[in-house]
Amino acid sequence: MDHGHDFYAPQSFLTPDGRRIVIGWLDMWESPMPEQQDGWAGMLSLPREIRLGADNRLQMVPAEEVATLRGSYYPLLAQQLHNQRSHILDDAEAIELELVWSMKNATAESYGLALGDGLRIAVDTQAQRLTLERRYPQFALEGTRSVALPAGDRLSLRIFIDRSSVEVFVNDGEACLSSRIYPLEGQRELALFASNGRATLHCGGYWPLDK
Repeated sequence: MDHGHDFYAPQSFLTPDGRRIVIGWLDMWESPMPEQQDGWAGMLSLPREIRLGADNRLQMVPAEEVATLRGSYYPLLAQQLHNQRSHILDDAEAIELELVWSMKNATAESYGLALGDGLRIAVDTQAQRLTLERRYPQFALEGTRSVALPAGDRLSLRIFIDRSSVEVFVNDGEACLSSRIYPLEGQRELALFASNGRATLHCGGYWPLDK
């Protein structure tokens, strides 16, 4: 159901209007839980609506009620990145982003979104996969999860980031990747990037979320 580092023991229920909603626990028993020193462990995912796509494959998207958390909308200009970072925010604590990348003429070996030095959500053009990489060695939490890139020229990502988690929804629910993150103070700069070549952001924007 989810290809990230942390999505465990999902529970589901039906809403009065017939939608099937799933909520999972973002933690895994075999991984370190540095938050235990504060008396808690893990967290619940966003509520997700599950449905069958046209090919009868399971799809998951955030429940429509999640949109009520949104603040003002900030558009991101279409842009081409060439071996560079494009700054979005200095301190992203609770945010929803929508990014649409054009994959047709991308030459970069890797391109996507970074949060500080610890989190990257990136297209690996050589492997033809979308990767979620977290690097928090001070907490013994490092590693990469990935899914195959969808067919077509466009890659649509809906990304939720807060102080200790990231949830990525690919092409309207074709795949999901969810993980816990542990950025330190002053390491929450949000930026687009392209490495070793060019990549094009077709369109995008973001909403700060109520905490």
